[in-house]
Amino acid sequence: MDRAAAAQIGSSGDISALIEAIEGTVSAAQTAPVWVAFSAGMDSSTLLACAARSARLRECGLRALHVHHGLHADADAWAAHAVAYAAQLDVPCEVLRVRVDARGQGIEAAARSARHAAFQQVLTPDACMLLAHHQEDQAETLLLRVLRGAAVDGLGAMRARRAFGLGTLLRPWLDQPRARLAKVAALLNLQWIEDPANADLRHDRCYLRQQVWPLLVHRFPALGARLARLAEHAASVSDELEQAAQATLTRLAGPANALQIEGLLALSDALFGATLRRFALLQGVTPPGFHELARLRAQVLLAANDANPIQRSGAHEFRRYRAHLFLLPQAQTKAAQLGEVLWAAGSHTLHLPEDLGDWQALDSQGQPTAVPCTLSVRWRRGGERLRPSGGAHTRDLRLIFQERGIPPWQRERIALLFDGKTLLAALGVVHSDELAVRWPGIVVSPAGLSNSP
Repeated sequence: MDRAAAAQIGSSGDISALIEAIEGTVSAAQTAPVWVAFSAGMDSSTLLACAARSARLRECGLRALHVHHGLHADADAWAAHAVAYAAQLDVPCEVLRVRVDARGQGIEAAARSARHAAFQQVLTPDACMLLAHHQEDQAETLLLRVLRGAAVDGLGAMRARRAFGLGTLLRPWLDQPRARLAKVAALLNLQWIEDPANADLRHDRCYLRQQVWPLLVHRFPALGARLARLAEHAASVSDELEQAAQATLTRLAGPANALQIEGLLALSDALFGATLRRFALLQGVTPPGFHELARLRAQVLLAANDANPIQRSGAHEFRRYRAHLFLLPQAQTKAAQLGEVLWAAGSHTLHLPEDLGDWQALDSQGQPTAVPCTLSVRWRRGGERLRPSGGAHTRDLRLIFQERGIPPWQRERIALLFDGKTLLAALGVVHSDELAVRWPGIVVSPAGLSNSP
């Protein structure tokens, strides 16, 4: 066999290897559409070309998605190129324009968020999205996470398969070297777009790829494969840690949006971090990083017993009260900024502004009933007192709140029911016998509930 024939066989083998990797990642039972995230760069052009050579993927309804970020003057031309390239392969290509909002994050992260939103928009139930990330991409991601101080559960880097929205993200080439992709792209005589942003050294990934990576692989030629293998092992450890974190959340669950502090402090550093990151994610909050976790432990969990520590995380706050750590939207911790609201005679429902809730008057059968006289609603200013129902003495409302375990941030949001200067009830917490004199046979309950406890 001459060299030319051997080279041709080797090249065909590279194409087959890439196609087989794609088909091996897509479920054999796949019937929903298979999408290719198509930027029109070299990697994704090769991915689309290889996917188009798979009869099985075409049977599923192979199609391409080009996300138009609008960040470059040639973005329209890139989108036109993507559509034309896909048409040559007889693959439908959809172009989605997105808005990249970099406020509070870097442009790379903002563009990635916009892309992911576009992916979610097209992924129907059980559909999948193929991404062209390769071995060096995985190695770079791992290095960047290490340099940025990632925890153990963050070293798993990118996953070959990840549930996403209604479908799945698939990365079939994480164990394939970029050199193989480049070789196949040249063999197939592909034409692709070179995004100038990929050479902008202001971006961390570009700096690593252009300036640092060549030096590392010159000294350690197998570095890409080794780091990719490390990421795979770390992903396995991360999965186990994630399972342990979920079990810990269940075990340490307290009131709504709260965890037991004593149990948290007994955890190892790795499980402590994984548990709190999962706790945040489940509430739609950006997970705390290494330094935030350290501050949380030292300044919130270990603060003095009489302290009221707060650690803000975006639009949310970590707060401690007694034996529990709470994670709450800031909107739920602000004191009510209102003067007086009337609960008018003849009405059965009280609507409070500022998301402070609604209340209803119920009769003995638990049915809405009209209140017989007008009372006013105010909020704490300090010094309020009332005699709890059945009690012998008038007491300070502050002490009642403490005894009943009402956290400080809730006390300033609890509606107080007055007749003139006489406090009749702290709604949802305590009421006096005098309320029954003015509203006989009436129970006040949060709107939507049939009766109060």
